[in-house]
Amino acid sequence: MWTLLLGVVGILACAAEPKVIHPASWLGDIVCTDSLIFLGTTEKVLVLTLPEGRVIEELPFPGPVRALAWGGHFLAAGGWNTLRIWSWPEKTLHWEDTGFSTMIRSLAFASDGLLLGGGANGLVFAWDPKEKRQLWTLQAHPSSVWGIAASPKAPVFATAGSDRLAIWDLHTRLELQNFPGRTWDVAFSPDGFLLAAGMGKILKVWDSTFWLLVWEAWAHESCTVTVAFSADGRYIATGSLDQMAKVWDVWTGKTLFVSPPFPAILAAVRFSPTGPLLAGSKDGTLLLCQP
Repeated sequence: MWTLLLGVVGILACAAEPKVIHPASWLGDIVCTDSLIFLGTTEKVLVLTLPEGRVIEELPFPGPVRALAWGGHFLAAGGWNTLRIWSWPEKTLHWEDTGFSTMIRSLAFASDGLLLGGGANGLVFAWDPKEKRQLWTLQAHPSSVWGIAASPKAPVFATAGSDRLAIWDLHTRLELQNFPGRTWDVAFSPDGFLLAAGMGKILKVWDSTFWLLVWEAWAHESCTVTVAFSADGRYIATGSLDQMAKVWDVWTGKTLFVSPPFPAILAAVRFSPTGPLLAGSKDGTLLLCQP
């Protein structure tokens, strides 16, 4: 029934009929390139072709992969007490760090190549993948750093925690701005001008110059746990504990696409650089749709 309903919605809201696949029994995170999809699953990262969704590679990982990040030449995966970085396209293990005792729940590459990770203990970790070393840690929140994002244009990054959304200077690690309230995920627009965050059931969007609120919307009937911008900066995707994914117009806040309920809560929403929306739920269901 879920697949049937999805096909109906796809005809109304997608340029082509959406594809639904189930490549894993559990899903932790998604990243993608022009032609590949990387799925964080149990004890492996699955590599799939885009748009076919065909599994072509499995990269081993010691436990569930909770977070992924793509840095052009590096693919990073984080989980309990483990960070692994593969060189790409060689597909070889570049480096592994096990020198910490927490779950990595979020990962993001900064524009200078630094890899940032958010821990379940509230710490932000910074690694230099080229030098294969951990550079510093920052106690950003009292508990889990659920989401982390680095600006593509400025030396700042944002963290999402149960207490607030915080903006940090990447060089000094000083807190520049904060917005109180439980925050689940955060994302910068490709030009770095906008910052979007899921705060409870609300989606909020700020400008990154004066940190003024551009708009906010009641996004979901439960917490908005994953947020992503499209590569052209025109759309924002959200996923929720209500098992729904949505696509929004960046400037008007208008809802452009609503999925029918997924079989489980959303793990991640992402746009590929070439446009398609990818939304995955915790049970391993993956939707590919051109909004």
